[in-house]
Amino acid sequence: MNKRGYFWGAVLVAGAACVASAQESATMTIPVDSPAFVFSPGNWVGDAGRGGSKFRQTWNSFAYFRIAWESATTNVVPTLLLDTSTYGGKFGRPRLVTQLDGLWDGEVSCAAEIPLKGAVKPGKHVLTVYMRSSAEMQRWGIEGQSGSNVVRVAGLRVEAGSTPIADAPRPKWALIVGDSITQGVGAYDLDCYSHLVGQALQTQGFEYCVSACGWSGWINRGDNPPGDVPGYYVITNSVDGAGGQYLEALSRWNKIDANHSFLDSKGNLSAYGETGQEPSVITINYGTNDSLWRQNPSDVRASMAQCLPVLRKAAPGAHIFIIIPFGQYKAAELYQAVEAYRAAYPKDKKVAVLDMGADVAVSLAAPKGYWGGLHPNPRAHATFAVKITAQIMAALAADER
Repeated sequence: MNKRGYFWGAVLVAGAACVASAQESATMTIPVDSPAFVFSPGNWVGDAGRGGSKFRQTWNSFAYFRIAWESATTNVVPTLLLDTSTYGGKFGRPRLVTQLDGLWDGEVSCAAEIPLKGAVKPGKHVLTVYMRSSAEMQRWGIEGQSGSNVVRVAGLRVEAGSTPIADAPRPKWALIVGDSITQGVGAYDLDCYSHLVGQALQTQGFEYCVSACGWSGWINRGDNPPGDVPGYYVITNSVDGAGGQYLEALSRWNKIDANHSFLDSKGNLSAYGETGQEPSVITINYGTNDSLWRQNPSDVRASMAQCLPVLRKAAPGAHIFIIIPFGQYKAAELYQAVEAYRAAYPKDKKVAVLDMGADVAVSLAAPKGYWGGLHPNPRAHATFAVKITAQIMAALAADER
C-alpha cells in the first residue's frame, strides 16, 4: 500500500474508533421526579396523581418545564425522553418548542427520543421545553383513562457523571384561563397573548399556567365539537341569570383533567397538589364561544355570577381579572356579574375587569382586518398582551403599597 493509501486508511480507522467511542459513551437518565425538573404549575399530572417517578403529562398548550445540569464534556447529545404509548393514528403528534443554552427549535414533533440542539460547551446547561400545540381532540380523557393526545415526559438522558442542579418552582404563580384565543389559535407559535403575559410575569418572579382550549366557555364544552373538555363552571335551569343547578361532573374549574383534581385537601386551587399553593393571579377570558354557540343566556349569566365567589374561596388572596372577550362577547353580562359581586363583597378589592375596548371588536370584525379576525393575529396578540400585563402589574403594585 502506498503512503497516500496508508494515510487515508489510518484516518478511516481513527474516525471509526472515534465514532465507536462516542457511541459507547456512558449515559444517565434524569428522572422526572428529580428536583432538577420544574414543571409549570397546574398543568401537569403524573403516574401517581400529581407526581410520580415514571412520567409527567399535559394537554395544555404553553405548558412548560425546565431543567438544569452540569456536565464535564459534551460527548453525549442530550436527549429528551417521552412516553409515546398513548398515541394513535387519528391525529398528528403534539409539537414542542425547545430551548437549550439559548438555542431554540420550534419544529419538534413528539417522539420517544428527541435529540436536542445545543449544549456545545462543557459546564452548566439549561433546557426549557414548551408544549406548542396539539390536535384539539382526545386530550381531556375519561374517568379512569388518560387522554391520548398528550405530551408525556419520561426523563432526560445526558452524559454519565453529569450533575442535575436542583431548582424549585417560584411560589407565586398565575392561572391564565380561556378558549382558543388564549390557547393561541390565530398566532403562529409562542406569540399568543397568554404566553407573552406569562413570560412577563416570570420576570417578576412568577410561574404561570395556561389552561385553555378551543370551543370552551363558561358553560360551552371545549375541544372539537361535541368536545370532551367540560365547560368552566356549568349551571343549568337558571332563571333570569339566577338560581339553577351547578353540575360538578360537567365543570372543569377545579380539575386538571378527567382524573385529577386542581384542589388541595382544603379545597383550594393548588399548583402541585399541596396546601398553601394557591395562585396569586387568575385571568379568565370566556364568553366568546358561549355567544357563538348560543348557549342559554340565563345559564351563562348564572355561571359568571356564581363562579366568582367559588373562585375567591378557592384562591383567597388572588387577584382575579375577568377579561372582556376581545370581540366584546357577553361584555355587558360580565360587567354585571363583577358589579354584583362587588356589591355583595365590598371588602374584596381584588376582582377587576380588563377590557381592550369596543374599537378592538370593530377591528377584529372587519374583513381581513389589521388585527386579524375572530382569532387575533400575532400583532394583535402582542398589543393585547402589553395592555393586559400593564394592568395586572399596576394592580399588583397597588397591592404592595
